[in-house]
Amino acid sequence: MAAQQHERRPRRGHDDGAPAGGTPEQGAEEPRLSAVPQPGAPAEHAAAEVADLEVPADHLQDLEHVGEAFKAAFAHHPAGVAIITARGPEGPVGLTASSVSSVSVLPPILGFSLQARQGSAALLAEADSFLVHLLDAENLELARSFAVSGAPRFGADMPWEYLATGEPRLLNVARVLRAVPLARIKAGPALVFNAAVVDVLGHEGTGVPLVYHRRRFHELNDRSALDPEA
Repeated sequence: MAAQQHERRPRRGHDDGAPAGGTPEQGAEEPRLSAVPQPGAPAEHAAAEVADLEVPADHLQDLEHVGEAFKAAFAHHPAGVAIITARGPEGPVGLTASSVSSVSVLPPILGFSLQARQGSAALLAEADSFLVHLLDAENLELARSFAVSGAPRFGADMPWEYLATGEPRLLNVARVLRAVPLARIKAGPALVFNAAVVDVLGHEGTGVPLVYHRRRFHELNDRSALDPEA
């Protein structure tokens, strides 16, 4: 599920003349992955010191012939569906992503990737915090709206609100994770994020999961279970 493209803006706390994906300012304390920041000032501090890294890819230039086979392989690999939202300079932004994954439980860290060159992806890439909405099948129309560039979002017919911390929350999603970025790794045209989960909004786990497989949305239900119920 491709994210939109945009040239990234320089991030605060970095030299505007530094190349994209550079290291933090000299003398700045490295972000700590051994402790999750608490909401409020500690979370803001962690987000301000997010590490920007770049994966050297010079030796990967001759792998274009693998691309189609790689895409086909992952088309057969189902993925969960999420919507990531943040507050941009001109209002709320968001997009549908199938790359969200759990990285660590203690501390709670998640990962995802963005093709951050334009549109919502570029604004999310610069956000100091964001919400990750984990979707159920009943959220199918939301997933479609945030997957299509130019589709209506955050309108009067889409219940949402700003949290006290500033992020836009979609109200009809049962499980929402509030996160602050810890590291952004430039890998080819993509940005790969590690983010600390600083709050969990909603704990309902009774919905039917929504998954993305072979360019289509699917739901998981009891008929799809191969193992006997535990």
